[in-house]
Amino acid sequence: MLPGDTRLVDAARRTDQEREDWASPGLTPVRGSGGLLLRSRVLAVVLLFSVLFGVARSAGAAADGPETTGHIAHSPLVNSARSGSVHPALSGGQSAQLPSLIAQVSFNQTALAFEKGVTAGPAAGDLSIQFAPPGAGVPDRVRYRLLGFDTEWREAGKVREVLYSHLAPGHYELDCEPAEGSSAKGYVMESLPIVVIGPFWKTPEFRSLAIIFLALLTLLLHRLRVRSLLRKNQKLQQTVGLTKAELTLAAKIAGDAQEALKEQALKDSLTGLWNRRAIFAMLEREIHRAQRDRFPITLVMIDLDHFKKINDTYGHLTGDEALREAAGRLFEVMRPYDFAGRYGGEEFLVVLPSCPSHNGVQRAEDFRRAIAERPVPTATGPLVLTCSLGAAAYEDGMLPEDLIHRADEALYRAKLMGRNCVCSANTKPAAAAQVNPARRKVVS
Repeated sequence: MLPGDTRLVDAARRTDQEREDWASPGLTPVRGSGGLLLRSRVLAVVLLFSVLFGVARSAGAAADGPETTGHIAHSPLVNSARSGSVHPALSGGQSAQLPSLIAQVSFNQTALAFEKGVTAGPAAGDLSIQFAPPGAGVPDRVRYRLLGFDTEWREAGKVREVLYSHLAPGHYELDCEPAEGSSAKGYVMESLPIVVIGPFWKTPEFRSLAIIFLALLTLLLHRLRVRSLLRKNQKLQQTVGLTKAELTLAAKIAGDAQEALKEQALKDSLTGLWNRRAIFAMLEREIHRAQRDRFPITLVMIDLDHFKKINDTYGHLTGDEALREAAGRLFEVMRPYDFAGRYGGEEFLVVLPSCPSHNGVQRAEDFRRAIAERPVPTATGPLVLTCSLGAAAYEDGMLPEDLIHRADEALYRAKLMGRNCVCSANTKPAAAAQVNPARRKVVS
């Protein structure tokens, strides 16, 4: 603007009372009776679009407002024409031409036209305002304030330039006037509306579109979630709709598998016989039944003769084949309700329920003959295998450990008698020596 430009006072000036109303938070700058109509229209628009734009306008006002503590929030200004303004004469109704107090406005070091207000941006930047130099009717002292940023009047000083660094997006108005005691007379307050545009993503329109997009996206995700739940519900109904026969079959298969695992945990992996813990539990159970039902039990302990020599001579793999073959031959002559287990190494235990002492010795002889009557086929060739057996009958009040101890003593006597024979713990040693004397030959 040239120093000689003037402007209409009624169009470019505001009274102090109007300025205070405009600077109050939340009020729209209005003038005269038209203010009520303007506020009514704004209120109608806000009520009409409250669902879509209410949240966006609140968020936009918070984001676009000045960030400096103590700023004054206000609504957009009504632009006033700055060219051709005329100051009223102080006397006689004469008019005098007065130059403008503002010489140049720059934003981020770029000069801007300011005759109809200033629009800068987007985003924050440095606002520079240069006042006209003193002389030729321009006052030597000028004071100013930037509504929306300053709360107090400031004096420009000799530099006659004002710089607002990093001015945030928002609506401002620069007021300037001669300071008290300045040389020039006849000036009244000049007002320059300034708008710093924010980034497009901070505009109410963009936020409204974002809210609508998020609402549609939420609705879409909700429908997808409902469809997913419906599909899962259908699959669940199909699973629940299995027939009773199918569920029973599944339960039976699971039970069989569990029993197989349980049996595998109780069986000896090499021979397939019960392991030491399992055969002890079965012996204890049969002793309890014998005490309750008063029936006899015979326990037979079997030891393969010279088994260490087999391992040393032919190797442990051949020894394992001999153990498996011996266990299989025991199965061949056992009754369905007898129990056989691997006691340890090359020793076996056979529990004979409902079997008295004399029948137990005969059953032990059947075991001895089944193992020794034919050679054992191995990878290294046929192997002659014999065993020694000790039989012990249960007596009232005996514990499982006692019965095992008596069978072990009988086995020890059988080995002393030359191996490959049966000895009973319930028979005197002299009588036991007469049992199958021809079979006392030791087989290597």
